[in-house]
Amino acid sequence: MRAAPRAASASPPERAAANVLERLPASRRLRSPAQFVAVTSDPQALRAGRRWLSIVSRMRADADAAPVRFGFTASRRHARRSIDRNTAKRVLREAARRHIAELDAAAGGRSVDVVLRLKAAAPAAEALSRSDWKAALRSEADALLAQLAQRLRGGGDAR
Repeated sequence: MRAAPRAASASPPERAAANVLERLPASRRLRSPAQFVAVTSDPQALRAGRRWLSIVSRMRADADAAPVRFGFTASRRHARRSIDRNTAKRVLREAARRHIAELDAAAGGRSVDVVLRLKAAAPAAEALSRSDWKAALRSEADALLAQLAQRLRGGGDAR
């Protein structure tokens, strides 16, 4: 039995190659559960939240590493379907890539770990369309990362 011919890729090869260059490097990611716990359990961490997302960040002692590292979580409790969890994390990674230069400058030589977390249940398709949900996640992630940059510069309140 012969296999059916493969469909053409949805994205042109040059666009796919460009996306590889825009990836968040492994040195900029929180990788182990211990790193996530260190950020989220720190009582002096900076915390903020919106409708869908929350952010927690803390200063690290080792200044030799990357200035800002990111971690992203979307639990099954808040997004039952894997496609929703992956979409949320994809949107959060995209926002982190857009704000990485701003956060590096705001950190001013300090090392900062940041965890962005989906904190509310993904909406049902009848309540909110997928594209509207993604747009809401993008705007909240952008606002939270801009707020963090302001706090790192010393322009925001301590809470």
